[in-house]
Amino acid sequence: MSLLKYLSEDFFKLFVKREGKVVLGRHFSNLWLLVCVLTLTFLAIAFSNASLNYLSYKMNDPFINWVDIQNDYGEGDIDGLLEGLSDTTKQQEYHFVAYQVDYTNHYMFFGKDNSQIQYLNCRFFQSFADNPLLQAILGEDNVVDGVSITADRLRDDMIGVIITKDVMTKMGYADDFPAYIDLCRYSAGADTLGFDLYQGFAHVPVPVIAVVRRLPKNMDVIATRFFYEQQRNDMTYPFNLNNIEYASSLYYYIPEGCDKEGMKAFLMSDSGDSCFVRDAYLPQQASFKDGSFISLQGKSGSILPETAWKIDSDFMAKYESDGVLRVYDYSFSDYSLPQGSFISVQFNDLNKIREFESFAKDTYKVKIEMSQINAKENFNSVSIMANILSWAIIAFSIICIILFIVNLLQSYFQKVKKNLGTFKAFGISNKELIGIYMLIMMGTILAAMVISIVLIWSVQSVLPLAGLMKDGAFNYLSLWNNKTFYSIAVILVGSAVTVLLVMKRLLSATPGDLIYDRQ
Repeated sequence: MSLLKYLSEDFFKLFVKREGKVVLGRHFSNLWLLVCVLTLTFLAIAFSNASLNYLSYKMNDPFINWVDIQNDYGEGDIDGLLEGLSDTTKQQEYHFVAYQVDYTNHYMFFGKDNSQIQYLNCRFFQSFADNPLLQAILGEDNVVDGVSITADRLRDDMIGVIITKDVMTKMGYADDFPAYIDLCRYSAGADTLGFDLYQGFAHVPVPVIAVVRRLPKNMDVIATRFFYEQQRNDMTYPFNLNNIEYASSLYYYIPEGCDKEGMKAFLMSDSGDSCFVRDAYLPQQASFKDGSFISLQGKSGSILPETAWKIDSDFMAKYESDGVLRVYDYSFSDYSLPQGSFISVQFNDLNKIREFESFAKDTYKVKIEMSQINAKENFNSVSIMANILSWAIIAFSIICIILFIVNLLQSYFQKVKKNLGTFKAFGISNKELIGIYMLIMMGTILAAMVISIVLIWSVQSVLPLAGLMKDGAFNYLSLWNNKTFYSIAVILVGSAVTVLLVMKRLLSATPGDLIYDRQ
């Protein structure tokens, strides 16, 4: 008689259902015990998956994969190292994909009022275009509330800043971030041209490119090398407002949505026929807040500073509340800097960090701070150990489940082996009995597996709703992963094989041995 025939007859009700209840135990105790074992297994898998996902993110995060090589301006051959870094064979050998020359310095910025001046740690990137580190900085998970310029508007000659939310809060901008913040620049004598000074320092507006949660190396501000060059420019001093050209021309940033035509008309009516108003093009001053620029120019030359000051006072009194801001067409010029403060090298992975450190030291006498190397090697080791531990937990859990099945079947067999001997004596084959018990056990395991997976999935779904997230973006559990599906397959296959082998061994005795307990 086939198993399918058993399932279609009353034998199924009399044997499979009844024996199934015995296997499940009193009040389904064996089922709930199996649910507990599987729940702990999938909880361990989900937790290890989430941890490895987080580690993988950190390992591939350019914040982590960048090594900074300090320029000590001593015996190290920085120029030679730069030449070596451009060699594609070295890139393949040491697993690095990009490098850049960066600068660091400290600058003061005004806050919302003069009492909130902040002395900020600034880093200046060699390039903003196609910069993987900048792409990470401006990633969705790091940008605050979408306060960022679009990637297609990034330029290497921008004078805007990327600044952290913590610094903006200290500056008094806790909620509404401004399109511009003021660089604190010494401009002695600018007050004679109508500019307001604070202890000799002028408010020099620079645009905000983005507000982010964090920056590499605990920096406060990221800007372009061009911005830094113009800060150091001692030929035209572009950020010194003691400049007659700045005082005798008017440029305004107009936020998107404002009545720009009405503002133009106001400027024309206030300035008379001697001036004209036009749209201005200042691409180096792009801000995260979309807007445009207008300017007032004299028809026959510059506007007198006194006249410009009066027009500006009238105009700002009317439109400052709309977010309008006076800006300047800074007198930039070419200005070259000496060697950078450090070289930043981005690695594809961290497996060749130690070899790279030896290469830089032995070939170019350039030393890399060992704490960086050790930290990155340790980070790599933790990732490997976490992966090994994850698989070990899964293997241990599967072994526990198999031992549970073996113990359950052996315990059950001791109770019903006389009945099984009777069934065999009436002509039911071992194959058919094994098939029935396979159905009972696999059904039990599948039911326990579904219950445990639903429990873990529910917890995983509730954690974000409760605000329990790692770094605000990573769930502590990650159930749906290839490792989970592999584990399910291994548990099912392992359980089926275990049931088959155990039942074959137990049913190898003759019906008489089973009935009279001679085994």
